[in-house]
Amino acid sequence: MRPVYRKMLVQLKQADPAAFQEATRRYREDLEPAVAGGDADPIAAWLDYGCWLAGRLAEGRAMAIDATGRARPFEPSAPDAGTMILHVPDDDRAQAIALAMPSAPSESQRETAELLLR
Repeated sequence: MRPVYRKMLVQLKQADPAAFQEATRRYREDLEPAVAGGDADPIAAWLDYGCWLAGRLAEGRAMAIDATGRARPFEPSAPDAGTMILHVPDDDRAQAIALAMPSAPSESQRETAELLLR
């Protein structure tokens, strides 16, 4: 997750400095303490942060893609290790953003990524 999130932060810094400042504040004051203190599931906390970042770059929605390729709205409170999480922008011309990929994506997930991420 972290390399993708770093890339989003760089884009955000260039596109919207105020949103970048809010992103760094959220990281320091919300994400870091919650994960370090054990107050939150680390994966769910990171995914929630990633959804927020992606939403600042492009209006859209987070979608969970299961191994069969079926999509459903993503709920950060219930991440599944085998699920691909994408931020799908409302603008059809904008590229989707991969927020999390399974370590061994299914063929359906690979095809979905190929279609939406490239």
